[in-house]
Amino acid sequence: MWGASFYWLAISIPEFGWAATVSFRAFVASALLVVIAFATRRKLEFHNAWKHFAVLGFASVGMNLGGMNFAMTRLGASLTAILVTTIPLYSLLIEWVWHKKRPTFTMLAGLIIGFLGVVILIGFTPQKIDGAFMLGFLGSVIASTGFAFGGSYAKVHTPHVGSYEQTIGTFLFGGLFTLPLVILVPLNNVPPSWKAIGALVTVAATASSLAYILYFKLVDEIGATKALSTEFLVPVVAVILGSVLLHETITTVQLVGAGVIFIGCALVLGLGQKSQHIEDVVAH
Repeated sequence: MWGASFYWLAISIPEFGWAATVSFRAFVASALLVVIAFATRRKLEFHNAWKHFAVLGFASVGMNLGGMNFAMTRLGASLTAILVTTIPLYSLLIEWVWHKKRPTFTMLAGLIIGFLGVVILIGFTPQKIDGAFMLGFLGSVIASTGFAFGGSYAKVHTPHVGSYEQTIGTFLFGGLFTLPLVILVPLNNVPPSWKAIGALVTVAATASSLAYILYFKLVDEIGATKALSTEFLVPVVAVILGSVLLHETITTVQLVGAGVIFIGCALVLGLGQKSQHIEDVVAH
């Protein structure tokens, strides 16, 4: 669902604009979960964690989805999806600086290899490296940093909050924080077409509401490190859909860069190691 979200975003962003797409998507996702909770008679307990939801909304929605949408307008769906997989690298840096958790040699090696993949990806891109391109790259950095920070913050401050409540609160505040940006980045098509509206509702219902519920449940059952490994499927799905449906091209060098990033992130996450005592560097 996260991989397919890049296809739906490619339909909604040209008409809604990147800012409105984030804000409206967040409100729809939050509202859908409230409706589902009431329909299934699920009791919602927010544990007075609204200030934490505000932080998560700013990081996980404002920075992550806002940066990602902005990057898509400059870099396209495929390249943005590949760059988003650097999240574990930023998670390691945040844990290192914020929580003073010294990384292992393997993690440090993964960090260096991962960012080397980014250098390959950007340095040999067939796209023209101009101001617009660099702004798009900056948007992807903001997106990855926001997701990583949100995960680390949630690990410390909201482990007692349920997945429904955490997702509802996070998207509600995320929508509120990004709504003023609509003034600066107005809708490109008023009113939007039904196709764009359908794409926005689809990405909100799948990649936001349902995917986050499943993801939080996965974190609870198998742990954050293994759960985050699902991120490696995101660019695979996005690149396939981008090539087939959006007619985007991906070069051999870009595939090499993506592969190097994957290797680096796998080392940072400790995937493939036999020991189960590897300290998590992410929580979301």
